[in-house]
Amino acid sequence: MNNLIITHPGSAHFDEFFAISLVLAVNHDVIYTIERRYPTKEELANPDIWVIDVGMTLEPNLKNFDHHQGTDIPASFMLVADHLNLTATLRIISWWEFKDKFDRTGPFEIADELGIEDILPFINPIEDWFLELFEQNHGEIHPMMRSFGQHVITGARTLFSQFEFWKNSEKRIVKNKIVLIGLTNDSTGVQRYSSRMDPPAEISVSYDGRGEGWRLARLNKARGVDFSKLEGDEKIQFAHKTGFIAKTKQRIPLNEVIKLVEKAIAD
Repeated sequence: MNNLIITHPGSAHFDEFFAISLVLAVNHDVIYTIERRYPTKEELANPDIWVIDVGMTLEPNLKNFDHHQGTDIPASFMLVADHLNLTATLRIISWWEFKDKFDRTGPFEIADELGIEDILPFINPIEDWFLELFEQNHGEIHPMMRSFGQHVITGARTLFSQFEFWKNSEKRIVKNKIVLIGLTNDSTGVQRYSSRMDPPAEISVSYDGRGEGWRLARLNKARGVDFSKLEGDEKIQFAHKTGFIAKTKQRIPLNEVIKLVEKAIAD
């Protein structure tokens, strides 16, 4: 059967769900049949059939993408992404390596690494729900899986472009704090980009995506930055009580914004 995807039976996991979502997203004009069972030798030898996370073989030229032969082999979604030439784009996603490690080593190893007793309370219930749908009605959720794959790819490409934007943005030192200044109302990626800087930036200033003013935000675990100090200032529309963000009423001159930033930084 052409346009066939085979993955393992039993409990569904994010690994094969996401891998298949990527196949559906990239091949958006192809109608696939997904079967949750073990493949035959003939199917493993057929390059027209995708075999994902099952089969004990890794042969991209035959579209066989199992990683269970060794713990050093990346999760199946990484193998499929690489085959689809998506790795360079998708690896920028914050959960990319975490999801790989979670699949290969399990929740207890991850919990130990993070220094917590149990990681299961952090599992997204929506993910559990989708995986259950995939187990029970996988033929009915193809459109949602394709949409999910497209959503992740589009988001990663946006994040990648925003990384480039913030890389080339203006940087100032204000009271010994590195401030990123971006003349954009899209703050996507600024937190992740700043954490990769050495030393990391601690404050970002950009246009407010929800209003007509500026957005002032604390980045990473910056100490001594408290935008709640700006509450009551006539230029301020909103200052969060925890001090991580503030917004101005209008798009005032940048030099006035910098004065507000100075006011929020402890002496």
